[in-house]
Amino acid sequence: MPSPLPRLRSPGWLCILLGLVAPAAGLARAAAADPLAIERGAVIYRQGTCPVCHHWEGQGNRRGPDLTDDDWLHGDGSLTAVRQAIETGFRHGAGRRFRGKYEMWPFGGMELDEPDVDALTAYVWSLHRRRRAADTLTREVVSRIAFGSGADQSRSQPVWGTVLALRPQLMLMLGNSVLAGTDDMDELRLQYDKLAAKPGFAELRGQSRFLATWNDLDFGREDGGADFAKRAESQRVFLDFWNEPSGSPRRQQDGVYTSQRFGPPGRRLQVILLDTRYGRGPLWNVSPDEAASRRLRGMGPYLPNDHERARMLGEEQWRWLEEQLRQPADLRLIVTSIPFVMEFNGWESWANMPLERRRLIDLIRTTRANGVLLLSGDTPWSEVSRLDGELAYPLWDITSSSLNRRGAGIGPNRHRVGSPTTEPNFGYMEIDWTQADPAIRIELRTVANRSLLRQTLRLSELQPK
Repeated sequence: MPSPLPRLRSPGWLCILLGLVAPAAGLARAAAADPLAIERGAVIYRQGTCPVCHHWEGQGNRRGPDLTDDDWLHGDGSLTAVRQAIETGFRHGAGRRFRGKYEMWPFGGMELDEPDVDALTAYVWSLHRRRRAADTLTREVVSRIAFGSGADQSRSQPVWGTVLALRPQLMLMLGNSVLAGTDDMDELRLQYDKLAAKPGFAELRGQSRFLATWNDLDFGREDGGADFAKRAESQRVFLDFWNEPSGSPRRQQDGVYTSQRFGPPGRRLQVILLDTRYGRGPLWNVSPDEAASRRLRGMGPYLPNDHERARMLGEEQWRWLEEQLRQPADLRLIVTSIPFVMEFNGWESWANMPLERRRLIDLIRTTRANGVLLLSGDTPWSEVSRLDGELAYPLWDITSSSLNRRGAGIGPNRHRVGSPTTEPNFGYMEIDWTQADPAIRIELRTVANRSLLRQTLRLSELQPK
């Protein structure tokens, strides 16, 4: 049985691993193809001696070489060579293209059994593959995107198999990846572990790139915001689960917001994930009697908070968002964990903070950001909404929730297009960049891959007239 943590053979010596790559045979090959084994290898790597010379994510430093690039310092770049280097170490080595001398004890000075070595070898190999995949995807034209929110980890999740069959290049998690709602960080990690163990989920993570933000229940408190005392600790748990690199800005900032662009000009997709939790101010509630009366009409317990200091996003995030909207892109997907276009109905949405909602509309206008399309979750129903008259083009909001639990009740929304649904679903988008006016086909689909809602837009419809 693998030891829970690596033990040092000689604390003074460091772990310099070196070349990278293709799986060879036996247990090492199985480990290299197993996401759980790779995750275990990451634990061994980070809690052992390796980061001292190679940084937390393998980028290297003055003591040791970069483990993520294409420069093979020892061996032929095979998994066998990597494993041999780990097992035998080096004495006064000076690898090709690495200036400086270094030493590494066998196993990096750690006590590792056979499965440990397999896992560590697999993790080092994955560092190279991950960087290559990320670099390729950033240049690649992205045309297939899946998205969804609200994954109940206590129930089966057959949806991952359905999504996997569509081979999306991106999987966007819109929030509530787990329904935890706890300030116990050990319990929160346990709930993430349940998600990681779901059939198809790990396979999809190996096939598609995940980009995730959070909502209230993976943030930690139902309908919570800036008053949640464990928000910083919860952010670390969130970023750890989604394998966010240690040097990422998300590790330094308050909140999990992030952005990524894909593809060349003319086919450039920008994905902006907002954080509507970390800096969000208090919500205003109606009385308990009024709340009970509202429920009969499909409405929630909140009132619009129109105070000038009411905040959905913190000021730092607003400044960051303006920078993102000024970057060139042809299509921009803004992921917000709660609905934006939906009219006020007492449930969580941007309508609860009307001045912040107005601020985002004004920001899109003043930055002249073209191609904006909103993706949202949170509600116990799914729908398509359209807001006219605020911008030089319509503002669409596709709400998908939940991935594996049927909703109960549907609130009013005068901006709704077509009929809403309470069936479990995920979103799927295809962009046909080959057309002179690219078609954007958006669907909400069931676990049986049956279409529930469908909307086709032309990129020209999302441009200022």
